[in-house]
Amino acid sequence: MDFLQEITTLWIIIFMITGFIAGYIDSIAGGGGMIQVPVLLYSGIPPVFVLATNKMASLFGTLMATIKYFLSKKISLKVVGVAIIPCLLASYVGSKLVMYIPDYVIKWAILIAIPIALIFLLKKSKDISEEKTKLTNKNIILATAPIGFYDGILGPGTGTYMTISMKKFLHLDYIISTASTKPLNLATNVGSAIAFVMAGKVLWMIAIPMAISNMLGSYIGSHYAIKGGESFIKKVLIFVLIFMLVANIIKITLS
Repeated sequence: MDFLQEITTLWIIIFMITGFIAGYIDSIAGGGGMIQVPVLLYSGIPPVFVLATNKMASLFGTLMATIKYFLSKKISLKVVGVAIIPCLLASYVGSKLVMYIPDYVIKWAILIAIPIALIFLLKKSKDISEEKTKLTNKNIILATAPIGFYDGILGPGTGTYMTISMKKFLHLDYIISTASTKPLNLATNVGSAIAFVMAGKVLWMIAIPMAISNMLGSYIGSHYAIKGGESFIKKVLIFVLIFMLVANIIKITLS
């Protein structure tokens, strides 16, 4: 691993700052990987090591956000309990299917998915609290399993899309939607992280300080999400979607 010789103390500091920002954003609206991955790639680390290291850092950040939201009693245990297995199965099917889809189709599919999410986010919907909404198993699965499939077949912005889907189709508050997304993200990411660890692709000298920073960012981000409420979360969601749209347009243009 000769490329590790190029990773200086300055790069480690940059990774930690990036991890903090990504954890903060991801705990509120998802999309943290869109921040961490480009920075890791820019440092010269090969893609497979980038994906593994990013996954490990994000995993700990998501764990912190899950704990924070759970202790604040913002997670809908019913939604998580019903959705977790269908999301895992859907993600697995998506991961198997993506191997047969050309790269250019995947790139354009991701690009198209972002403005669709923006339309759903900006469209007016009834302000119904979780307690007043009848959550059937069928509705929960229909609102979450397709996002799990997206996670397996495409990936970027899964947490963001899951939050929007829960808000629009299950009529949960944004804070409940955001909180309930975290344990589902955590579950779908654990298998991937284990595979990377067993393959020896995680760069621990980078992953550990990045994970610590990501956890700190997640703790602070989830705190402000709980404190700021729906208005704050919606603003961050819009920012993340616009950032993802611009980043993907630039990526397609340059490729």
